[in-house]
Amino acid sequence: MIRPVFFLATLLLFFIPHTGYTQDVVINGVTLTDAQEQALENLYNVKPLPGEYWYDTNSGLYGVMGHQAYGFMFPGHDFGKLSQYASQGNTRVFVNGRELPQLEWVIWSYMLGYPIQVGNYWLDDKGNAGYVGNPQPVLNLYLIAQKNTYGDSGDNFWSSRFSAGNHDGNGRGYVSVPGYGPVGYGF
Repeated sequence: MIRPVFFLATLLLFFIPHTGYTQDVVINGVTLTDAQEQALENLYNVKPLPGEYWYDTNSGLYGVMGHQAYGFMFPGHDFGKLSQYASQGNTRVFVNGRELPQLEWVIWSYMLGYPIQVGNYWLDDKGNAGYVGNPQPVLNLYLIAQKNTYGDSGDNFWSSRFSAGNHDGNGRGYVSVPGYGPVGYGF
């Protein structure tokens, strides 16, 4: 079962624009071996594109190096340590050690309905979030995002205040990535 809200963004790692000129797949500064690339292809059914990415093993969040989060992958991959500078953050808001950039902070704050305060937070793969040093979750981002989702149109279309997409139930669909437009997957 794929998690709600960001579920269609799971495979975006393989379709999003990349920074840098590398011919390799580099995640958290680690160049993946052919075996690691093959393992990703086997797991996600799509070959990863060359580029420099960051990945949070605790939550599964990922993005292009120097940019905000683009979606979720499965958690627990071992791609090295996530840098606090991975997204070139500038908000003094840290999630699992990564400083959020302004755009991502705005989106999360908008979803929550209030500005996220400066501080250190944790996020797990089930959407639970809390303050670093306190294991008790304060909120669940997936449940909050579901509450913010607009009505269902009868098919698999979904939308929220910040994104939209559709899928056919057979692993094919699209998600509209803010700032980049629609991205298809599974075709």
